[in-house]
Amino acid sequence: MEIREYAPESGKLSKKAHFYSAWPLILILFGGAIGLLYGVMAYLLNLKIYSSELTRLNKVLANLLCGISAISIWWFSAQWIQAALFQ
Repeated sequence: MEIREYAPESGKLSKKAHFYSAWPLILILFGGAIGLLYGVMAYLLNLKIYSSELTRLNKVLANLLCGISAISIWWFSAQWIQAALFQ
């Protein structure tokens, strides 16, 4: 019995999957360093989603939920920082 028999498939994703996963990176444009942090975290999580065994519909829905969650967390973080600094 060889280890190769149990090795998972290569983790390479198509360019289309990378494109769909990268939409939360829009936070970089208006989110600054915090937007960069949350955008990259959402991108990496989306890559994990697209490499999972979910159905296509579930992958798309999870991708949207992940990106919207990143934007929401960025918004609340920005509000919290502004309240702390300018109070």
